Amino acid sequence: MSEEPDGVLPRLSSGALGGARIAWGFVTALTAGPALTLLLLSMRNPESITYEVLAFQLLVVIVALAGGMLPAVLTAVMSGVVIDVLFVAPQFSITVEHPFHAIAVALYVIVGVLVSIIVDNTARRARAAERAAAQARELADTDQVRTALLSAVSHDVRRPLAAAIAAIGGLRAAHDLSPDDRDALLETAEQSLAALTRLITDLLDVSRAEAGALAVSLAPTDAHSAVLAALEELSLGPDDVELDLDADLGPLEADPVLLQRVLVNLLANALRFSPAGVPVRIATSADGAGAGIRIIDRGVGIDSDRHESVFRPFQRLGDSDNTAGLGLGLALSRGFAEGMGGSLTPEQTPGGGLTMCVRLPLAATTERSGA
Repeated sequence: MSEEPDGVLPRLSSGALGGARIAWGFVTALTAGPALTLLLLSMRNPESITYEVLAFQLLVVIVALAGGMLPAVLTAVMSGVVIDVLFVAPQFSITVEHPFHAIAVALYVIVGVLVSIIVDNTARRARAAERAAAQARELADTDQVRTALLSAVSHDVRRPLAAAIAAIGGLRAAHDLSPDDRDALLETAEQSLAALTRLITDLLDVSRAEAGALAVSLAPTDAHSAVLAALEELSLGPDDVELDLDADLGPLEADPVLLQRVLVNLLANALRFSPAGVPVRIATSADGAGAGIRIIDRGVGIDSDRHESVFRPFQRLGDSDNTAGLGLGLALSRGFAEGMGGSLTPEQTPGGGLTMCVRLPLAATTERSGA
């Protein structure tokens, strides 16, 4: 439903005010009205009609500010009736012996309506300002991501691309290269193109994960085999990683390839921020209805209020290290974990550091299904 343009009187409905605020207006009218009436009756004298009328008019304004038009109109009518019945002779009867009585009620209604229109328009403008601020925040976030993407891509794509072009150019231009020089140039070109392939693959995987179109093949997966495969891929040994694996942990319901990529990304990140000579710890354990794989480092850690920001694509810790890739590792890891029906959450390491916990469901084994 489109909003009414400025200058058009709002309908006798909730307008820009919510239902809770309108209800509060009615509550104010039904409680403050009788209280004001009792107070004025206890203080009245033959000369007091003026401030009694003004007091009820003030009540109409207060109710209009609190709940808008509908409670204000109700209060205006009730105020006119109460004044006529209790404060104007003859008492305890509704009579309109003087045009003042009808004019008073009409003025109450007009005041209530006008104040309500002001309140309604103010609420509309406040909501419009909130929407504009939210849209500005979204645009700022988009610009930040775009800037980070351009900065990362300009460095991380240009570097291997330039190396590959230089190596291929050297091969084409030189005709008297030794076998060793030729092999070195070919190796440079191959490594550079492989790096470009990984970058493009990561970008595509991030887009698929965010679009919910990630290809996942779930199967019973041994967590310890996935851990060992990740260690082998990174060429890590006992000096680099300390293992604390639960020997009784059952198979996970996971995609073995995606799980290995998650662990490789998390291990590489943990090693990068761990102090020299301090191994990263990997622990597995049952975790409720599933299992948890924790990658624990003793680095500087991350403040808890920044835990979620590290999972945004193209974000690097500190945003100053241009050797750390596109900053997609943690975004990919969370996307892969959620794609497998699990989660990836950061935790503070007791004593300092960061713990990344991958939680995945346990595979439904035959024994469990028959239990």
